[in-house]
Amino acid sequence: METARSPDIVFSLAGHDKGREYVVLSTDGKSALLSDGKTRKLTNPKRKSLKHLCLGRTGSAELADAINAGKATDSAIRKELARFRSEAGMTEEGRQFVKR
Repeated sequence: METARSPDIVFSLAGHDKGREYVVLSTDGKSALLSDGKTRKLTNPKRKSLKHLCLGRTGSAELADAINAGKATDSAIRKELARFRSEAGMTEEGRQFVKR
């Protein structure tokens, strides 16, 4: 995988959450802390190996500033993921594409 940084949007490639998208909160070289603002909130992020992630796209500068300042909210993360899904033409589950 390309190097994921905060606040990139990534997909899980392995595990029970396969196919779900997350926002990267931080990385330590081998793993990343992830949040989706719904099931994995900022107070309890998911730790996942970088080899089990696929980069979706880079995140917005506003969200990066909020995460770095410690002022990010679960709502902002959900909005960023919803924007990504709408641009990609995906359903809320993220596993199926919407036919337009």
